[in-house]
Amino acid sequence: MQIPLFLEITNQTVIAVGGGAVAVKKVSHFLEAGADITIIAPSLHPFLQQLYQKGEIQWQEREAHKGEQFDCLLLLLMTDKEELNRSLYESKQPHQLVYVANDAQNSDLSFPSVLKQGRLTIALSTGGASPIYARQLKNKLAEQLPEEIEADLAFLDQARKSILSLSLIPAQKKQLLQHITTEEFLRLDNRQELLKELITAAE
Repeated sequence: MQIPLFLEITNQTVIAVGGGAVAVKKVSHFLEAGADITIIAPSLHPFLQQLYQKGEIQWQEREAHKGEQFDCLLLLLMTDKEELNRSLYESKQPHQLVYVANDAQNSDLSFPSVLKQGRLTIALSTGGASPIYARQLKNKLAEQLPEEIEADLAFLDQARKSILSLSLIPAQKKQLLQHITTEEFLRLDNRQELLKELITAAE
């Protein structure tokens, strides 16, 4: 059974076996997140070739061997050879998380449909039932999100840090945090000034 989570991947080693079209999409996600990516494949998709020439990824120009093990946190198996993918998955190290492109049911992780707006990230998954439906639902949600989200989250981030730094008991901090996240408070034009007043009163 899988559970949803967000994983800090910055500077973590990710090895992708396979350099085709499937790898392009997956590698792009990890590259954007700041991972250290190495691709093992006899050839690269033109897009990945460009990334390699720019020094953004590393490349071992070779075929992976059955039963081979890799020293990395995440292993992405994306070759078109099911037997090779299965062999590499079965040879994984105890600490590794492995994604198998042609066998999502037996992978240690899956890639949900992701909606991002500023600091907000919403991940959607149908548990493999219908990735297309998940994408359609993501598009519907995107149309419903309020325009103020980015500004609200920027304000709440600064406000939360200020409140947590106060010399108050946890219950008082929680009460303040709950108050400033109400729709009524967030829609006030002078919320920044009111926040200062709330903090002064609490101290």
